[in-house]
Amino acid sequence: MLTLAGSFEPSPNSPLRPATMRLAVVLPYTTGLRLGELQRLTLGDVEDAAGVLCVRESKFHKSRLLPLSDSVRAELADYLIKRAGVGFGTRLTAPLLCNRARGRMRPYSISGLQHGLNSLLRGAAVPASGRRPPRVHDLRHSFAVQAGARWYRQDVDVQVQLPKLSMYMGHVSIESTAYYLRDRRDRHSGQRKVRATRSCSAARPTTSSPSSASGVTTRT
Repeated sequence: MLTLAGSFEPSPNSPLRPATMRLAVVLPYTTGLRLGELQRLTLGDVEDAAGVLCVRESKFHKSRLLPLSDSVRAELADYLIKRAGVGFGTRLTAPLLCNRARGRMRPYSISGLQHGLNSLLRGAAVPASGRRPPRVHDLRHSFAVQAGARWYRQDVDVQVQLPKLSMYMGHVSIESTAYYLRDRRDRHSGQRKVRATRSCSAARPTTSSPSSASGVTTRT
């Protein structure tokens, strides 16, 4: 999807289209942002020195800070350089993802982002899940699943980590977060049963949990 985003043609009204669509893949996949949260980000929400994104007054009126991995910080810095190069406004209230309409800067619309991301999903031949075609929301879903998969590989107690992941994703309860990990938990349970029949060794102690929400940050 990232390679395909780079092949998008810029236009006078959307001179940053390749860079914008690349970032529109990177941020939801590595931070679990909702599409609406991505669309509403402003320059003031990017705390570059600290490597943090601020999501303000999102769903359920919850705000949160999202630590970013080094690779995502590099992606964001590269985008900001390109954004400045085409002359878009630099006020803190200016939209992060923007284009032009009648010569004036405006934020990308939800439908514009959705259209571009759906084009990337189709163009990259992302496989369907059963009968359901891939959706933009699956980028957020993938973030949660990858966090859970990493904890399972590390033999970390996922139930202990769920509140951290729930807070990071802006969920109102851990039940919503657990839904994302349901299939992964079932598969992991089956794998552990198979391993148990092949080994008589004592169970290893549980790995200590990450100390902060940054422990769920994935890398591109």
